[in-house]
Amino acid sequence: MHEITAPGPVNEERCIREAVCIHTKKIFDSCKDKDCIEDLRVYPTRASQEVIDRALSVKAGSAELLCAYIDVQPVSFNRGFFTVDVRYYYRITADAFVGAARPVEVCGLAVFDKRAILFGSEASAKVFTSQAGCESCMCSCGSNLPTAVVETTRTK
Repeated sequence: MHEITAPGPVNEERCIREAVCIHTKKIFDSCKDKDCIEDLRVYPTRASQEVIDRALSVKAGSAELLCAYIDVQPVSFNRGFFTVDVRYYYRITADAFVGAARPVEVCGLAVFDKRAILFGSEASAKVFTSQAGCESCMCSCGSNLPTAVVETTRTK
């Protein structure tokens, strides 16, 4: 079946289908996990450490996820597989009881690491994106610019 294609905007009067290229983010493997984190080391701020040193007891408060850093590396000798390391940063708050007075809120930082090995394709294509240089832990990158993707393959 022969189809008429034309670049650019297309209106209904011309009965032409628009030819476009799109790049989808391919999903080859995925995982979902739920962790109950216990015995996580908390690094209190200097002021909080001074309060904790004088406290009679400390009562757990809350944990707030500040950011997550994701690193992806190929698995050696296992073509197509990648390790995905995620490091979560949490702000931990608690109440420290110093004498009979009101509790004093203390806070600190906690870090939790998680690793998964996923299949990511055996293709020999090299993919470059405009977001590759984003060094932000929060990955907000500060703008709403589109993502440019370039794929290259080696021909024989």
